[in-house]
Amino acid sequence: MTAERPTVSVVTANYNGARYLAQAVRSVLDQTLASLELIVVDDCSTDGSVAVIEAAAAGDPRVRVFVQPKNGGPGAARNRALAEARGEWIAVFDSDDLMTPDRLERLVARAQASGADIVVDNLTVFQDGGPADAGRPFLAGKDWDAARPITLAEYVDAARMYARKPGLGYLKPLFRAGPVKGAGYREALRIGEDYDLVVRLLAQGRTLHFEPAALYRYRKHGASISHVMRREHLVQMIAADASLEGVMMGQPKDVRRAFAARRRSLHAALVYDDVIQRLKARDLLGGLAAGVSTPDVWPLLTLPVKARLKRLAARLAPTRAPAAA
Repeated sequence: MTAERPTVSVVTANYNGARYLAQAVRSVLDQTLASLELIVVDDCSTDGSVAVIEAAAAGDPRVRVFVQPKNGGPGAARNRALAEARGEWIAVFDSDDLMTPDRLERLVARAQASGADIVVDNLTVFQDGGPADAGRPFLAGKDWDAARPITLAEYVDAARMYARKPGLGYLKPLFRAGPVKGAGYREALRIGEDYDLVVRLLAQGRTLHFEPAALYRYRKHGASISHVMRREHLVQMIAADASLEGVMMGQPKDVRRAFAARRRSLHAALVYDDVIQRLKARDLLGGLAAGVSTPDVWPLLTLPVKARLKRLAARLAPTRAPAAA
């Protein structure tokens, strides 16, 4: 007898996340939406992650664990999970994060009400070691107070490097299973892989809807790869965007403009990295030469100064006197 198809497949790529996995697994299994499966693909961890997952699952048949034959990165692990997923919807979930108990139920309801192929919710950013409910919302302000569609142009425009707008690629999607299985993750990307997948789907005409409730709990800690931008990550993202250029040429003007601005920002960030490395090596002339042909890089060079001034201001701020007894 064939098992009933679950409503949602939660897919999780894990590499050495043993410290957080027990909480993450229980966060999924305690959902009010019971018709789900959790697929964890372990990317050759060395910290006993698989044993932690199995202990946290406590025999729950909804949990399935797969171990990669070699370390291939989050994109490869998620593609393995997509291949194994049986749900009508696919929810991406990181192994160090949490979600509110009603998250999946509310996202599915939002998807069904809107007819969207992809749904993203706001998220709460919390510090490792602190309570998950005491963090701050990632998206704040009137633009994020209500449910609404998010266009391809808006999504790409928010992904410019060092932009003032928060990057919407940080939001964790719920995908309609058919389209996302057909697209898959770009395995060469080690960072920004969710953004790239969503952009490719939106460029195909798929639709994205926003749920304003902050139902996802995003844990901020030093080992998180999303906060460690390295030169090779920029090179990978530039290559991924370059492969989309032909597709983007057929998009409306606002999409093409946002895409061009995003690509310029990636190239500026790469030059900025080169300048900073030369300056650290005390190669002042080389640093100036590296940056002179890219005007977009000069505002970035003020970032370290601004950060130092902000820290200095915090230290010099007067301490509030204790209230009188």
